[in-house]
Amino acid sequence: SSVMCLSHRSPEFAAIFSNTVAVLKRVLRVPNTHEVIFTHGGGHGQFAAVPLNLCAAGKEARADYIITGVWSQRAAAEASRYVTVRTAAETDSHGQLPSQSKWDLDPNASYRYICSNETIEGTEFHSLPSFDDNVPLVVDMSSDIASKPIDWTRVGVAFACAPKNIGHAGLTVVVCRRSLLVERAAQCICPGVLNWRTNIESGGMWNTPPTFNIYTTGKVLSWIEAEGGLDEMRSRAIHKAGAIYAAIDQSSGFYATPCATAARRSRMNVPFNVCRGDSKATEAFLRAAYELNMVGFRTNTPFGFGKWLRASLYTGTSVDQVEALAAFMLRFAEEWLAHCREAEAVGKHSRSCSPEGHA
Repeated sequence: SSVMCLSHRSPEFAAIFSNTVAVLKRVLRVPNTHEVIFTHGGGHGQFAAVPLNLCAAGKEARADYIITGVWSQRAAAEASRYVTVRTAAETDSHGQLPSQSKWDLDPNASYRYICSNETIEGTEFHSLPSFDDNVPLVVDMSSDIASKPIDWTRVGVAFACAPKNIGHAGLTVVVCRRSLLVERAAQCICPGVLNWRTNIESGGMWNTPPTFNIYTTGKVLSWIEAEGGLDEMRSRAIHKAGAIYAAIDQSSGFYATPCATAARRSRMNVPFNVCRGDSKATEAFLRAAYELNMVGFRTNTPFGFGKWLRASLYTGTSVDQVEALAAFMLRFAEEWLAHCREAEAVGKHSRSCSPEGHA
């Protein structure tokens, strides 16, 4: 029988569920101080679940948000329905985030929130910030989970939708410090499907879990473990991102990326433009890439196509594939510039041979 046909209450699926929890804890090195929850709703569901589980009802409760891009902005907007949101820090128009000493932190906040990797802006926290107070840190790890080791002593709650690094769409992983589950009670308006304590107390079976997704996430995490775990994933991520950023930085301006600060550049998502955004060059780049089975650089998001193309370098993308992309980028730049020089020379020759040229 297929895994897709198993009842979520069957002993066969119970073994799958337990195995996925176990391998996730091993690979992510989740300590016994934290619980693992499998839930629905993606990252957007957790945008609401975070304040609903961590804050008392009413706008008297406050939460600090560090705004680094679209996803932290959307999280803050959703949370503002349930808690008073404070912007403790925000990136400027160049993607620069003020140093942590300049963040406007509230020591009485119910929680402090970051998105560790902003896919659209192409910025990342390569290590999590630490604080000298007891405000729990909430981390949206949806796009960089399993790409590097995590210091769980700094994390109150982390969540990630699965499809980028650890599975496919339909499963959301939440890792929550046990003490928070004891100390905090979800608001009465919190739906059961988003209630962390309810999910833990029911053994993950308060409602039907996404069974096949849990199975495939277990398989992906087992592959990561067999490949060398988080240390190896981090090494590959550094190598892959380095190859693409090198192609951009060595292109003499033919390619550009919005984040100029290397320490803030994402290893998962590299936004870039072609020939300063020239439409003909961009279309030619996409067509040439497509002919090499390189796709997904420009997708129609909820925010439209945007001004940047984007290379996503998630764990399933191999080093060889990324090196092939970097080589293609350099080759395309050289060929396009040669084409432009040739076209310019032909244009000059045509003008010199025209009647106007002899006037």
